[in-house]
Amino acid sequence: MLQRLLLLLTASLFYTFQTRAQAYEPGLLVRSNGDTLRGEIENGFWVEPPALIRFRAEPNGPSQLLQPRQLRVVCFTNGRYFRYQALPIDHAAETRQRDLRRGYATDVQIDSLLAEVLLDGPATLLRVVQPGSIHYPLLLPGQAPLDLCEHQYLRENANGYWQKTDGNNFRGQLLQAFANCPEARAAVLQATFTAPSLVAVTQAYNTACTPNHRPGRSWLATAAPRRWVAFQGGVLAGARYNYLTPRNSSNEACSDCKVRPFAGLYADLFLPSRSVAIYGELSLSSFSSRSSLLANYVSLPNGNFDEVYSYYKYQSTLATARLGLRYFVQLPHEQQLLLGLGFELNRVLGSTVTTTAGPPARPTDQELAYASTALFPNLGLGWRYKRFTLDLDGQMYVRGNDNSFSGFLFGSDITTRLDLAYRLSRNPDAATRVATASK
Repeated sequence: MLQRLLLLLTASLFYTFQTRAQAYEPGLLVRSNGDTLRGEIENGFWVEPPALIRFRAEPNGPSQLLQPRQLRVVCFTNGRYFRYQALPIDHAAETRQRDLRRGYATDVQIDSLLAEVLLDGPATLLRVVQPGSIHYPLLLPGQAPLDLCEHQYLRENANGYWQKTDGNNFRGQLLQAFANCPEARAAVLQATFTAPSLVAVTQAYNTACTPNHRPGRSWLATAAPRRWVAFQGGVLAGARYNYLTPRNSSNEACSDCKVRPFAGLYADLFLPSRSVAIYGELSLSSFSSRSSLLANYVSLPNGNFDEVYSYYKYQSTLATARLGLRYFVQLPHEQQLLLGLGFELNRVLGSTVTTTAGPPARPTDQELAYASTALFPNLGLGWRYKRFTLDLDGQMYVRGNDNSFSGFLFGSDITTRLDLAYRLSRNPDAATRVATASK
């Protein structure tokens, strides 16, 4: 039952959530009914279109979560500009090798989402980043929206092999769209499929081929997230319950069924969009176990030898290093839910050995080792509020001398931990916001 629950939790980790590192910047929202809200918007440094927007009317005030469909515009005073719009998006557009299709195909669907504005004018250029492809929707007066996107596919060559082929025909699309604008067509011939180049082409149309001959407003300088990653770290302390059997036996009872304190340091390296963080941890705790070893041989009257064993128990200090991933989910009132998985490495730093039977025991460092971790990763569930994080996690270990595949994959011994962490470092995203706002 426990293994099924662990598998279910692991599967849930691959569901995509959008969340932020909770750094607010001044800005405004325009709701779907036309109302304008001015205050502070939580900047998630989004790459893909955000799924939720957190807004508060004043610093340190209560926040509210808004869905994109509730909004028309999201605009940071010193940063990026997003517009909620229904756009044609080619879902067959792909650049990831493992997902390329055999043969060129399109799958254009109308998606309503928050698209980033790169150029706002008579001709408007947007950007939408999807897994596997970047899309640049182009809005021209009197024409249907045009989806310029990265698109690769597999084509069978003369030798019968499938070859990766570039199917991005953005120049042909633009030449057709700007058929009545020689200046824009000339820019298209020199263009590359990059945001600055496509903005330049679109701006050439605005300045040369529109009634007012005025350039549109460019948001290109602020379109890129100022900070791709963000580092946070602090201290943690809590209790762990060990259910461990002796390392040289799979039948004996638990040798360390106790609640033990532990403490250490942690760090989160938030990736773009701030929905995923690489997690690292160093901590110290203790454990106890028991074992036996062959001490010597005793000669019997019949000429045979009998083995003499030393039985001992030991108390040890344990150093643990963990590395994994954390997925964050927004909750109301500045709270976040986190789901984590990772792997750990343990090292015994020192042991006190007590002989319980037989000759004095002199075990080696290898014989005083900690339990071996199972291949299945440790899983965690936590709650974060500002600087505080409460986390519950579990790690499975191989039981005793169990050499079966299932024992190696999942293990039967387990350690569960409950800890409270406190972030000591500043939020670098928030620090950037303050510096920008003060200009």
